[in-house]
Amino acid sequence: MKRHEKLRAEGLNLIASENYLSPAAREALASDLAGRYHSDFYGGSKFAREVIEATEELAERLFRARHAIVSPLSGTMCDLAVMLAYTEPSDAVAMVPFSAGGFPLGVQKFHRRMVHLPVDDDQQVDICQAKSLISEEKVKLTILGASYLLFPHPVKELGRFIKDAQLPCLLGYDGSHVLGLIACGEFQDPLREGAEILFGSTHKTLYGPQGGMILTNSEEHERTLRNLLDIDLETGIGLVDNPHVNRIAALGVALEELLKDRGYGKRVIRNAKMLARALDESGVPVRFRRRGYTESHQILLDLSPEKAREFCHQLERVNIFIDVAGRIGVAEVTRRGMGSSEMLRVAELMAQVYKNGPAPELKKQVKRLVNR
Repeated sequence: MKRHEKLRAEGLNLIASENYLSPAAREALASDLAGRYHSDFYGGSKFAREVIEATEELAERLFRARHAIVSPLSGTMCDLAVMLAYTEPSDAVAMVPFSAGGFPLGVQKFHRRMVHLPVDDDQQVDICQAKSLISEEKVKLTILGASYLLFPHPVKELGRFIKDAQLPCLLGYDGSHVLGLIACGEFQDPLREGAEILFGSTHKTLYGPQGGMILTNSEEHERTLRNLLDIDLETGIGLVDNPHVNRIAALGVALEELLKDRGYGKRVIRNAKMLARALDESGVPVRFRRRGYTESHQILLDLSPEKAREFCHQLERVNIFIDVAGRIGVAEVTRRGMGSSEMLRVAELMAQVYKNGPAPELKKQVKRLVNR
């Protein structure tokens, strides 16, 4: 653990799926709540329940949603809750394909049928073809979301189509990567654009602990999902019996922090655009130049899988962390206070590694930048 702490303290984290937990959120994770239950079956649980209620109220306020559920232990559990609540075995579930950066949810493991939303050459959902697929395949659940999420999804178009055609299909939005941006009024606004349910993990652009959250404006959806995600001794426990109240407390702290920093989303997107352009201009190829590179916290390098993996490991030797797919994220460095000038410096350091390899002196330069 000490070696890990030292590595991360001295490293430049550009992993798109991670963020920085504040000292206050870490304190909540390490509190006495870590070993406690929340059910009124147990004495001494009064304040644990109040923590959950307060965190849900904060989420409702931040996302302008009528209902929030914070008991899911992960973003994947949110996907499963929505899928199990609104589909039956053999029903079709439509999602962005993994080959286009979609989340590889194993719906077939739960006896559902995966159908892939068609995408265009830019790996964006093809609206016309998607409408035909949803109708022809009798899709019961469409989830818009992806692990590579640089540009908004066509929520308005598909939501209006499903409603006007009166199709028995629920439209959900997996905002795991962009919940922090959505909370700040950036990227897009799924619940007001046509998605009935917004959900996702809470530790990416939303800088809480690892976990999940579900948001909806529908009282019926809220009741249906709580049936799977809250303790129900009458019909039986579903996906969660102990939601880990210390995690929820840390999430509540993070939501309080984000409510005080609504400009965070704009800074993240500005940094992403700045870094993407600087990398591309310095000779590190970046995808989607024609579209302005990105509208989120993510940047995608234009490298072969082999070259992307090699570049990731070269960067790691100088304490710069990305993933092996060549995906970069700026949420954490933005959270830590970096701005435009630092993005130019980060691009310069990465370009030196790309062109000349991981020279030892670069590691010292990375440490100095991180320390500052």
